[in-house]
Amino acid sequence: MASIAVLGEERNILGFEPFGADVHFFSEGDGEIDNWFKTIVKKQYKLIIITETVAVKLKQQIDALWEKEVPVVFTIRGLGESTGIASERLRRLVIKAIGADLFKES
Repeated sequence: MASIAVLGEERNILGFEPFGADVHFFSEGDGEIDNWFKTIVKKQYKLIIITETVAVKLKQQIDALWEKEVPVVFTIRGLGESTGIASERLRRLVIKAIGADLFKES
């Protein structure tokens, strides 16, 4: 099993599969997103990459993982309209990792 999972809509994440990541597609017809996400987290990935549109729906679950060392949850922008959550989460990860806000404007 790979230690990296990529979650999102098929059209946004299919390209990660050739690089050895486990891809998990979600579409509205798949049912309860909370249970889908819990099942993936139980697989003990080190890194979970998730598209913005799915991350918005899982905000509470992702925030709960924030305090844990692993998995690291990294949000990426999908092909649709940006909500800004991906850049904000990247900013928070950088601050957590190095203790400085590299994105802060002077």
